[in-house]
Amino acid sequence: MSLFDARFYDLAVHSLENGDSTTRFAFEAKRYGYSGIAIINPELNNLDQVRKPDGFMIYPCIEISAVPGKIRNEIKKYGSSILMVRGGGEDLNRAAVEAEGLDILMQPAKFNNVLAKAAEDTSVALGFNTGTIIRMRGEVRVRELRIMKTNLMYARKYGLRMILTGEPSSLYDLRSPRDMAALAGLFGMTEKEAVDAMRMAPLEILRKKSRDYIQEGVEIL
Repeated sequence: MSLFDARFYDLAVHSLENGDSTTRFAFEAKRYGYSGIAIINPELNNLDQVRKPDGFMIYPCIEISAVPGKIRNEIKKYGSSILMVRGGGEDLNRAAVEAEGLDILMQPAKFNNVLAKAAEDTSVALGFNTGTIIRMRGEVRVRELRIMKTNLMYARKYGLRMILTGEPSSLYDLRSPRDMAALAGLFGMTEKEAVDAMRMAPLEILRKKSRDYIQEGVEIL
């Protein structure tokens, strides 16, 4: 059985540009091999009303404040959605990984052993955005690859969950799971790690967002 015979998810899709409707994107993502996507800050989209393929799911993802002191309050406010903080300076990254209830810290530029240990303790997943590899050029692209390679090292060392996304904002940005794994290989991620970052880690986050989830080891019968 191929590693790519699985259910894949991209949990960081931007509100769509270039006139691409969420419905059209959902059908295209299904054709590419995805079973679900999460729309970042979907204020303008009534996700429950979006027409989508059978078996395909669309979830809300809230990119919460990049102000360290506001992260915990926003987690309380939006806790039923997938919650993401975009990586920044060390103070922001520290506040993010120490916040219970945060799901993803996306591509932090400044990450270290202390932050990785905190992320392990709070089960915050580390996000890797292959879209930066596609869209950037020259020294900026080299820098992003270096950041992802370093973050991968810490994720492996501390057993952190990893999330792989292309952060697409149009149909032209969409890549198949197999292509995403190939891009992730540029910074050292193995094919299995890439598959887990598009399958197992997203499913674990979605499980914790389900109505039946209470806490680890407790479930509704």
